Amino acid sequence: MKIRQIIFTGACIILSALAVQAGGTKGPKKHEIKFMLAGLHNTKCFLGCHYGDKDYVQDTAVVDAHGNFEFSGEKDLEGGIYFVMIPSKKYFEFIVDKEQKFSIMADTVDFIKSMKAIGSEENTLFYQYLNYVTEMHDKVAKVDENKSAIGKDAARQQEDSLNEQVRQFKLDFIKKHPDMFLSKVFNASEVPIVPTAPKLANGRTDSTFAFKYYKSHFFDGIDFSEGRLVRSPVLYPRIKEYLTRLTVQSPDSIIAAADYLIMRARASKEMFKFLVAYITSTYEGSNIMGMDAVFVHMAKKYYTADQATWVSATQLEKIKERAAQLDPILIGKHAPSIVLPDTLNTMEAMDSIRARFTVVYFWDYDCGHCQKETPVLIKWYDSIKAEGIEVYAIQTNENSIQKWKDYIKQHKLDWMNVSDIFHTGTFRHDYDVVTTPMIYVLDENKKIIAKKLDTNELNKVIKHFLEKGSDK
Repeated sequence: MKIRQIIFTGACIILSALAVQAGGTKGPKKHEIKFMLAGLHNTKCFLGCHYGDKDYVQDTAVVDAHGNFEFSGEKDLEGGIYFVMIPSKKYFEFIVDKEQKFSIMADTVDFIKSMKAIGSEENTLFYQYLNYVTEMHDKVAKVDENKSAIGKDAARQQEDSLNEQVRQFKLDFIKKHPDMFLSKVFNASEVPIVPTAPKLANGRTDSTFAFKYYKSHFFDGIDFSEGRLVRSPVLYPRIKEYLTRLTVQSPDSIIAAADYLIMRARASKEMFKFLVAYITSTYEGSNIMGMDAVFVHMAKKYYTADQATWVSATQLEKIKERAAQLDPILIGKHAPSIVLPDTLNTMEAMDSIRARFTVVYFWDYDCGHCQKETPVLIKWYDSIKAEGIEVYAIQTNENSIQKWKDYIKQHKLDWMNVSDIFHTGTFRHDYDVVTTPMIYVLDENKKIIAKKLDTNELNKVIKHFLEKGSDK
């Protein structure tokens, strides 16, 4: 067991500019933070801030021969936890809030132990906390080293006692300094302590109590009206845990959880912006089948001109168009109609197929991945088509119809083969076909039940539905 360090996390630094600006100002300085780092000279340092799951560089400064440098500007810095990174990639954190003009001195050999803040009470207290946590962490490490000598139970008790002391330190800090941002951070880092589960009417312990209690009290310490928390390392892990571990991994459950979080964040523009943007981007790019429904929901509900004010009109239109494209091909929707000519130029409608399951296969005879996947798919099809499986195979390469026909004949593709030889089809847009091969699975009513699979995944999906059907 380790002391939970809510700050000084060693997170990866992303050197991309959230708002990179040159050091120095022309007008009156609204923020002015001076540094003196022993062991550093004649180089550059970077000022950055945490934002969600990433860290962004905001400014650069030139370090003189004596280790002096500063970051200053004509605007106040947004409140949050910032960091200074030196060329060796080592960095230290500090708090920016009401105090916008102060100095920090430290030695590059050990930032935490040597850190001194001048003109910032909150940073002085912050470094006292970091030194305390470091000391307690060392004590835990010693207990762990002596575990074999003192026994596992005794070691666990000592570690629990040390962790409780750290927890009490933070609670005492919050009582003494309720208005400090650091108190908000401490509160946000607290996880629920689950009490003993009650007994059910039958005398047994309620096995679901711990999970339900933990989830229902998970955000007790987080003030969703506190926008400064988005610029700290504590908010993102909590949001991620809630969405991925405490919420059933189905689109409907994720959507309900997202709406709940955003409803709580309405009181803060910063919190609202972060949650809407984070959840939308996460589920637009999710590799979990069906989670694009979350993106569509977010885009339709929250990306309006009066809500997503941080998004340009052009970006907003693109998001809406993307959602409109994906909406008709979500799991559970009736598959868009496709009518294309076969090898004899006879128009064949996908909807005309009468089968328990229809596999819609987008492929290209000249695609390397398709050349590997197609023989596997035809072998699978031949072994299972008696179960009521049919394939509607759409050739996406119209450059050589003869090569397509030759490939069909050579590999004995005896399913329904069609191609857009007249260049009139809209299937690429309708089914979001940006790469091949691509597989959709439709039920007997032509509703989409799975999509964007390979043959191995297809086999598992079909077996699942076949077994599910046999249980009825």
